[in-house]
Amino acid sequence: MKKRGFTLIELLAVIVVLAIIALIATPIVMNVISNAQKGAAERSADNYVKAVETLIATERLDGEPVEDGTYEIDENGNLKSGDIELTVELNGTKPSGGSIEIKDGQVVKNESSIKVGDYTVVYKDGAASIKELAKLLDVCELTDGEDNEVGAEYNCNLGDRDRTFYVLEAGTSSKPATLILEGNYDTETLVWCVSKFDNSCQAEGPNAKLDAIAKNSWTKLDRSQIGIPSASQIVVADGKEADAYLEAPDLDNEWLYGDDYWTSTPYTGDLDNVWYVDFNGSMNLGIIVDDSTCGVRPVILLDV
Repeated sequence: MKKRGFTLIELLAVIVVLAIIALIATPIVMNVISNAQKGAAERSADNYVKAVETLIATERLDGEPVEDGTYEIDENGNLKSGDIELTVELNGTKPSGGSIEIKDGQVVKNESSIKVGDYTVVYKDGAASIKELAKLLDVCELTDGEDNEVGAEYNCNLGDRDRTFYVLEAGTSSKPATLILEGNYDTETLVWCVSKFDNSCQAEGPNAKLDAIAKNSWTKLDRSQIGIPSASQIVVADGKEADAYLEAPDLDNEWLYGDDYWTSTPYTGDLDNVWYVDFNGSMNLGIIVDDSTCGVRPVILLDV
């Protein structure tokens, strides 16, 4: 008996059916993978918060309580605020960015954000969720210079209007690019410290300003993506060594000055002073409760 094979039409029909199944199944599978990755990021963030709380408790028992304030998470998962550095011990995936708010010896989850892998975890009513953050090309367009290089000029619309920014620090696959606003956000001058007469208050004045900007103007960004520059960032962008600000140098690049603005760097030799940039392009020390000169020149953090 002669065996009959598949006809070309039958083979084509099978291929079409398989293609349709693939089109239907692929998004489902990718969605399952994405949800699993998001869930893993949320669990890693929760574990990190627990590790930070353990660190706080340990430091208290050792007689060295952790100061209240906002602590930035560095690329190694450790915490830094001004001159304070805290090493967080954690088995498993550590975050590579974000910030932790500590108050009265506790982590304030709703005021914290934690970057784990490609995701940023935020909290609402204590529950973790993934926050989709704007990236560089989502909100900015290169207008001058080389893409993602120090000094490159971008036009960015963050939710209110077009504004000019310059790259202060180039981004990498594990670290967001830092862009600095062309000038101060507005003409308002303010004190660096609100509640104390020493610089341990962690830039309360500028941070309150940034809170308002994030809430009312730059709505395309998460609050964790908005900050003030450090003195080291400024001088490194100017081509100097990271600690060159200690010599109160003049800046060579005009895009780094033009307004008086606070940095996030306290002066360790005198708790009444913080480093700032003056309109002539010099690093100077300013009195933390002086509201007559310095304003806020924000920086934004955007993944490339």
